[in-house]
Amino acid sequence: MSQDTGSVEPQGGSGKILLVLGLLGGLAVGGGLGYYYSKSSAEGQGAPKEEVKVAPKGPLIDIDFERIAVPIYAKTDNGQRFLGNYFIDIAVQVRGEKNQIAIKRAETQLQHAFVSAISRNDLMREDSPLELDVDKVGNLLKGKANEVLGGKIVEAVLVKNAMRLNR
Repeated sequence: MSQDTGSVEPQGGSGKILLVLGLLGGLAVGGGLGYYYSKSSAEGQGAPKEEVKVAPKGPLIDIDFERIAVPIYAKTDNGQRFLGNYFIDIAVQVRGEKNQIAIKRAETQLQHAFVSAISRNDLMREDSPLELDVDKVGNLLKGKANEVLGGKIVEAVLVKNAMRLNR
């Protein structure tokens, strides 16, 4: 009258294996599809696009800076000798009201940067040391203005008037 209950095993073991295999297969297929879609969308978004620069529209706007002193030095054997000043009137050219407002807001900083740049550089012509090189002045001040403003806002800096005063 003994019953052997330990020797009878249910036949559900193979069903669990099929369930686990199906689950793993589904994860593999889902992961593969997810990887494929993410890779294809990343290629569309992350591909370097050729950036088209849109030129600012509108006329050039002049913002005037008046009476900036440019010192004139003559080179001697012992160093340099101060001869006098040029007082220049310049026009900073920008496009659009937004850039004009940026220049007006930074006007004192620009004035200081211009005087600082002028005093550190030789702006006289090579062939005539008592004449101001207006192209050199314009390029120097354009670079300094864009440096202060943190972008390429300034289109040009033009010397409108240069008056020489001897010492």
